[in-house]
Amino acid sequence: MNPVKIETKYALELACASQRQNNAYLKSTQPVYSDEGSYLHTNYSNKTLILNTALGVDIEKVRVTVTEEDTALAEEIIKYFRRLIFHAVIGDNNFYTDLNIVLNKSEISSNEIGFIACLPSVYAREKLQSELKKAIRNLDDQALGDKDTIFFNLECEIINFKKSNNFDAINVEAIINNRLVSWFAKTEPKLGPAILLKGKVKEVRNSFKWKITETRLNYVKIAQ
Repeated sequence: MNPVKIETKYALELACASQRQNNAYLKSTQPVYSDEGSYLHTNYSNKTLILNTALGVDIEKVRVTVTEEDTALAEEIIKYFRRLIFHAVIGDNNFYTDLNIVLNKSEISSNEIGFIACLPSVYAREKLQSELKKAIRNLDDQALGDKDTIFFNLECEIINFKKSNNFDAINVEAIINNRLVSWFAKTEPKLGPAILLKGKVKEVRNSFKWKITETRLNYVKIAQ
């Protein structure tokens, strides 16, 4: 099929709708099977959903419907990335340079949809990092407590988590008493408020990532 033109803003709205429908950015279409190996359904890539909808492919569940929330998010994404135009101007970031070119076109080719499809995911990740940096800047550069101190029933805010590169565990970052704390967990927590039911100070160190004092906990139990 020869490439066709799609309105850039509409393509981004479809990208937002696809991200919402898949609840993630799926780069490729993948079949899903049961534990017994029986075919269940197919998870279609965001790009496929966008193209099928834009090109009018009439296949159920392989299309998306744009809502008011998707339209609003698309507008927010455009405004957000245009504020980062400086990166494109100085030419030190190929992604922003390419993004600047795409967002300044009224229409894009259907073979450029892959670039648009990932934008809601990139936006969510960058916005989270921006909010994290702002939260960290306002923290007290102090330890939560001395080594081996045990805490019970403290309010905390889980601000980030990520699979460890070196251990089979999830590294969790949180704020307690306006101080940065972290620990390993077996399962992913939810971002937001939690109660530290119990935690023991393993060590106090300087966070390599955030450059402030970090209190490392173990024997952690939380409630959400």
